[in-house]
This record gives sequence, C-alpha cells and structure tokens, in this order.
Amino acid sequence: MIKLTQIYHNIIQEKKNIQVSVDMTCGHGNDTLFLSHISKKVYAFDIQEVAMIEAKNLTKTYDNIQYILDNHEAIDQYIHEGIDVCIYNLGYLPNHDHSIITQTSSTLNSLEKVLKLLNKDGLVIIELYPHNQEEMYSILAYTKTLDNEFDVLKIELFNKNNPPILITIKKN
Repeated sequence: MIKLTQIYHNIIQEKKNIQVSVDMTCGHGNDTLFLSHISKKVYAFDIQEVAMIEAKNLTKTYDNIQYILDNHEAIDQYIHEGIDVCIYNLGYLPNHDHSIITQTSSTLNSLEKVLKLLNKDGLVIIELYPHNQEEMYSILAYTKTLDNEFDVLKIELFNKNNPPILITIKKN
C-alpha cells in the first residue's frame, strides 16, 4: 500500500525556506524529526509524556525543536508567530494505549487556530484514520467549508477498505 506519510513528506519538501513548523501530534517523533531537517524552528505537541520521551530520544541531536506536553488545542498559548507547515497525524500512539486518542472537538479547535496563524502559502497536512469515524468525518466536513483563501486537497486509496485519508490545506 502507498504510504501517505511519504506523500505528505514529498509535498512538504517542495516548500522552500520553512521558518516555523508544527507537529501537532508528536507521537514517536518521526514527523518531528522530518520537520527538524527542513525547518528553522519546530514546535512538537503531544499529551502523552511517553511520546515526548520517545520523540526526544529520536531527535536528541537537534536543537531547533520545542517540545510541548499539552493538548494541541492550546497552540495559541505557545505559538505567537506565523506558521509555514503544520502536520496532524491523528489517532492514537502506536504500540501504546489505544484508548488515548485525538478528540474531535480539540482537533477542530486547534485547526481553526492554526489556520489563523498560517502564513501565505503555508501548508496544513492532516492524516485521518477510519478507527475514529467521528473525527474523520468532522474534519472532512469542516475542511470542505473552507473558503477560497485556502486550497484543500483530499487523497485517499478508494479501492481499499477503510484506508487512511490525507488532507492538505494550502493558504493562498
């Protein structure tokens, strides 16, 4: 199966001069590591301390990352500058407690805040998983309503059962 992570990493790599990026769901730190290679500054959010520990171990040679042990809904308490790239990889932390998952309301609230902070030509990447149907359909419905200030692209493997869905949002 095609890995959506590789697709969105390729999309992001097309962007030049990335100053500020945000990993809204840090998890094991793979997206944080990717962003630290191409960004001057990276903010990494997660609500689980175990995720922060794993991400810090993976990225320990990088000094351009600020780790934030808090819900991504609190983004406006930590970031007061324009954002060039933002990644959400929603759901749960693989190989850990699957009952701790991203929540529809906090994800939507954080997305609204991110879109206000997004610079011109900035990108928001959202990987959605079918195991959280409410969140997936709510995000899809919300992004469909965004006005022409944004371009919204949906990528899915529609010949597979319950595939993840990738949403990219570019601010014009």
